[in-house]
Formats: sequence, C-alpha cells, structure tokens
Amino acid sequence: AFATAGVAAQLLFEAIAAQARKRITEFNAQNMANTVWAFATAGVAAQLLFEAIAAQARNRIAEFNAQNLANTVWAFATAGVAAQLLFEAIAAQARKRVTEFNAQDMANTVWAFATAGVAAQLLFEAIAAQARRRITDFNAQNMASTVWAFATAGVAAQLLFEAIAAQARRRIAEFNAQDMANTVWAFATAGVAAQLLFEAI
Repeated sequence: AFATAGVAAQLLFEAIAAQARKRITEFNAQNMANTVWAFATAGVAAQLLFEAIAAQARNRIAEFNAQNLANTVWAFATAGVAAQLLFEAIAAQARKRVTEFNAQDMANTVWAFATAGVAAQLLFEAIAAQARRRITDFNAQNMASTVWAFATAGVAAQLLFEAIAAQARRRIAEFNAQDMANTVWAFATAGVAAQLLFEAI
C-alpha cells in the first residue's frame, strides 16, 4: 500500500523487512511477490529480505501464478539483487505456463531477465511465440519493453519483431518518447529492418 501510494516510510519498511525475514515460511506466493515488488517500487534496499525470499520462493515456485512470477523477477531486477537460482527456477516454471501470462507479465518477465543479465533462451523463445499470437493485447510500453529486452539479451526473434513493427506502426500515437526511443534502439541493435515503423516514428 505504501509503495503503491508513493508514501515514503523507510523505518516502517526496515521494520517489516526484519520481521518478514524471521517469518518467511508464513508467506504464501502472493505475499512474497507483493513484498519484493513493494520494496523495489519504493526503492528501499533490503538485501537480506530479498535473499530470504529468493531461497523460499525457489523451493515453492510451483505455487506462484503468472503475475507472481513476473512481479518477482521484475522486483529483483529493479532492486539490482542477484538471484541466479531463483531466476532459473522462474524461467523453467514460466516456460511451462507461458499461456497463463498476460501482455504485461510477458513484457515484465523478459525485461527483468535482460536487465539482470540472466540468460534464458528457451523462456524468451516461448514468450516470443506467445507474444506474437497475442500482440494486439500489448500496449505501447509492453511492446517497447519487449523488443528492448530481446535486443539487450541478444535473443533473435525476427517474427516477433515483425509483428511488433506492424502493430506499433498502426498505434504509434500511443507511444511516448521513451517508448519510441527504446523501440528504434531495439530494432537497430537486433539488426531487424523496419522501414515503415522507423518512418512512422
């Protein structure tokens, strides 16, 4: 609630971090995902809490739904906390359940893996295939984040880029400056030609 409202409460977050670490086994999947998301969103460092959640989440990863998986990797990447084993567990789980992911979940997941520098080729391929089929569900930020992530991770996804180019061209008015910049950077970095999209941008 404090993170969503943008209300700073450093001492409260620190107190919760200390208490949550001691009682981490009481947390369910959503509790864990919401907690790391909140700390990352609020910009409050909590290394020991993140490590405790990483260990607990890894062992109970099958309990996480698509949004929990996406929010958790997004939080770790945003907070800059390395958690290789957790990312690997999430990659394996997400790959099997990729049809449960919505556009935001897919975009956040690939963005997180690319930002954290964790290789996940098979996950990216699964998301590329799913995203192509549901490209009309993606908003401007989702599209920009997705191509940025694939380009940053160095994962080729020609058909996905072509689908995003076509969709983005038609909806270019929805893109803000950052979305446009990230999109053209991604296409250039990935070496995917998109003349009409570049002209639209």
